[in-house]
Amino acid sequence: MTTDRISSRAPTRIDLAGGTLDIWPLYTFLQEPLTVNAAINIDAESCVSEDGTPGVTLESRDQKTLASFEWCGLDTAATHPSLELHLKLLRHFARLRTEAGHALPSGIRISTLARSPAGAGIGGSSAVNIALTGALAKWSGCKPEPDQLIRIARDIETTVIQVPAGMQDYYASMYGGLQAISWQHGGIRHRTLPAAALDGLGARMLLFYSGQSRNSGINNWAVFKSFIDDPQKVRPLFEGIAACARGLAIALECSDWNGCSRHIAEEWQLRKRLAPGITTAVIDRAFEIAAQTTTSCGKACGAGGGGCFFVFLPAGDPAALKSVSDKIMAELGRDIRKLEFSFSPAGLQVTQDAGQG
Repeated sequence: MTTDRISSRAPTRIDLAGGTLDIWPLYTFLQEPLTVNAAINIDAESCVSEDGTPGVTLESRDQKTLASFEWCGLDTAATHPSLELHLKLLRHFARLRTEAGHALPSGIRISTLARSPAGAGIGGSSAVNIALTGALAKWSGCKPEPDQLIRIARDIETTVIQVPAGMQDYYASMYGGLQAISWQHGGIRHRTLPAAALDGLGARMLLFYSGQSRNSGINNWAVFKSFIDDPQKVRPLFEGIAACARGLAIALECSDWNGCSRHIAEEWQLRKRLAPGITTAVIDRAFEIAAQTTTSCGKACGAGGGGCFFVFLPAGDPAALKSVSDKIMAELGRDIRKLEFSFSPAGLQVTQDAGQG
């Protein structure tokens, strides 16, 4: 089997409601847990190429890290933390390739690029994971179903971050669009909400990077522990968050933008009570500025504690959207950055050079 170059691309996401419910086994304790997220074009890309150079080369372009070693050292090699996922995924798919009867090439180069800011809370590492998993699956010659690729990505990333991994990011990166993901006993179901809802969101949202990187694994682990250790206090908050996500999905389906605003705002109030440090002074001030300008709401993306946050204006007024953006940047522009984005109706894309394979 000959493969010269396989390229892949996967979107990140904005989680609108129901984040953290996607961590097993937390959702097994809840009634009708649901997460709603939307894929965005601040994407990640991966390239797997065979250029004839002997050995293995791993590269993270955004982290500016590079490592090389021989195939014979693949099982025992250690590498920079930013390349550990690359190494472990290569081990997995190299084994699948040889089990399928295909020889390993003399050399391989694997590179990735994440376009989201570090620690942004929009699923950048998971987008890299899905992009690389998709490319290496094609390189290996196996043809797993998308949900099987998600399970591979989840299990291997968990060994890297060393805490339980949430699942919602993988679904946004794999399938794209506006997703309602139901965490059920014995299986996960996801459905794509109408394209009109995605278009409506695009006319009503602003996305900012707070300038403060955060570690979702650590933040989620603190919430995970409190869920188990203090169930009487924490679990009712999670039930409330799940109810907000269910309400948001219904509101999105019927383009009830005031209803969307109400559920997003309530979810954020509940989420801030989960653990200290989920919000920051900068994020709170941005929401205050928006509320002083027009009817609005917002929440931090991902586990909070920094990273990205979004502002939502239910009226969908372009002039008001610009006014809010201008006022936030005028006061906080030294600390934060506005991120230009659009929603991505498509998920993982994998392409192979013509005439190869």
